[in-house]
Amino acid sequence: MFAYSLTGLEISADAVGVLEVEESEITARSAVYQVLGQLFAAPDAEFAEKTASGQWVKDLAEAIELLAFDWEIGEAPTDADEGALKDAHERLFQAEDAGVRRIWGGGYSADRDQSLVELRRAYEYYGLGTGNDDVPFDHLTAEVDFMQFLAFKEAAASSPRLGKSFHRAQVDFLDKHLGDWVPRFATAVREADPPPFYSWAIDRLESFVAADAKWVAQ
Repeated sequence: MFAYSLTGLEISADAVGVLEVEESEITARSAVYQVLGQLFAAPDAEFAEKTASGQWVKDLAEAIELLAFDWEIGEAPTDADEGALKDAHERLFQAEDAGVRRIWGGGYSADRDQSLVELRRAYEYYGLGTGNDDVPFDHLTAEVDFMQFLAFKEAAASSPRLGKSFHRAQVDFLDKHLGDWVPRFATAVREADPPPFYSWAIDRLESFVAADAKWVAQ
């Protein structure tokens, strides 16, 4: 059985519904997004322990067992301690340009305010929201969580018609939001000279979002 847990979004009581579904090629996608969301959360002691032990690779390897398309995990470096991870996360992802942090997707759009309106409308439609001032609607972890949620809901759908509705929502979201700005985010992070672990992480994010967008659009 697969159960989701969100990093950047909060779920209202009305949106919880089914928490577990049978594992499938769809829950595999949701599981990868789950791990990716955790990879870009603010590091703490548990995060550092998972990095040092190589647990991130194990988590991804478990997630992709039923994945319907090829995607390489690679080998994650394990030589960063908690302090170094926190410093790198702050430097790479929290850097600001005109008051917009690098990890906020709206900063890559022509109109961030409009992007935030669209994201809020989409999240609230499904009973989702952010409960942390440091995680606005366009934060990477929020958008990755939304894809995780939509894929999970597709897998748990009570009818083919409902499942197709959740699938179309994923195609639309990747096209207009996450899939549109992640390549530019990845380029900005690489230009900031990331340490090996985050270089691996950004490669995993960019390659999976691209591969997933191609798969869901077929």
